Amino acid sequence: MVTELLLAPPIAFGIFLLIILIIDRVGDSISADRVTPEGSFRTAWASGEDPPEQSGRPSYRLYHVGIGFTIVHVAVLLVATMPTDTGGAVLGLPLLAVVGLSLFALLDSGRPSPGR
Repeated sequence: MVTELLLAPPIAFGIFLLIILIIDRVGDSISADRVTPEGSFRTAWASGEDPPEQSGRPSYRLYHVGIGFTIVHVAVLLVATMPTDTGGAVLGLPLLAVVGLSLFALLDSGRPSPGR
């Protein structure tokens, strides 16, 4: 009975919100020595270190791989929750075809071709 009450979504949300507020207050009191009276950190870099001399530029070499994994994982979740009857096949096969085409387009977009 008590566990059912604690697992009710509004009660669980309130408990987690209370835990988050406690963690926030404890962290705020621990890090109070690093904050200026104006409310901003003294340095822009992590752990109070000086920032690096040169700023790094992000590299997006494997961006298409991450997007491909995201597409595949979402497709697997969608197909896994479809019904196993004929209606599920009617929905699932076009979805898998679109996923295959999108992965092909994603992989083909990284290859240089004449005229681009």
